[in-house]
Formats: sequence, C-alpha cells, structure tokens
Amino acid sequence: MTSYELIAIVVSAFAIVFAVSISIYTFRKSTGLRTYADLDSLYLEALKLAVEHPEFTDPERTKDYKNSFSDRNQLLAYESYAYIVWNICETIYDRWKKENKDGKTWYPVIEAEKRLHYAWFSNPENHHKFKKEFREFMERDFEKACFALRGEGK
Repeated sequence: MTSYELIAIVVSAFAIVFAVSISIYTFRKSTGLRTYADLDSLYLEALKLAVEHPEFTDPERTKDYKNSFSDRNQLLAYESYAYIVWNICETIYDRWKKENKDGKTWYPVIEAEKRLHYAWFSNPENHHKFKKEFREFMERDFEKACFALRGEGK
C-alpha cells in the first residue's frame, strides 16, 4: 500500500466520521424543533378554546369549578378543557424530562395553567388520568423547579 492510498483511506475515514456527526447533529436539532412545534400547536389549540370560553380561564370560577359551573354541560365542558390543558402540561413534562431540557420555555406555561386549574388537577377523582410521577412532581417539586429556573433558589 502506497502512502497516497493510506492518506486517501485516512481522509475518507475522517470524512465519513464528519458526515455522520453532521447527520446526527442535524437530526437532533430538527427533532428538537419538531418537538417545540408540536407542543406549540397543542397549546395554541387549547388557547383557542379559552378564547371561545373565557369562563374556563377565570380564576374566580376555576378555583371552585364544581360550584361555579352550575350547568352540567358547562361543568363537563370545563372539566374536559382542564383535562386537555393538564394533558399538555404532562406532555411537556415527559418530553423535557426525556430530553433532559431545563424547561425555561415551557415551565411558565405549566405555572400559568397550574394557577388556573390546580383545583381540578388536585381533585382525587382526576388522579387516575395522570402518571403518579407527574402528580408528585406537580405537588412537591414544581415550585422548586420554577424557583431554580428563575435563579431565585429556595
């Protein structure tokens, strides 16, 4: 084997490693953008429902939703809305935990929805709708995570 052939083999090997590295980087980057776009689209649909039903985002009504929505159909609609929103929050939690992201983009969304719909979420009749890990995170660790993201410690 001549030195030119050896150089060609080494250069080819480096080119292959470089091409594979670029492909992996591009795949990860596009997957992250797709994840963001998917979540953004889901949340946009929930916000559209909130525009159609502003009473579902009225904190005075949502904190005592069982009594505030006295009409059965309106109560069922609110409960469905709250389920949609919390399902999105759990999806955010699952994806960011899986991808080991810090949550700075989406935790404020969870925080805002928690302020509005925590009464529904914490009702024991809804616990079976979510993984125990997520419920425990929301009950015990979410506030600490938010303080840490803001750099407030606690």
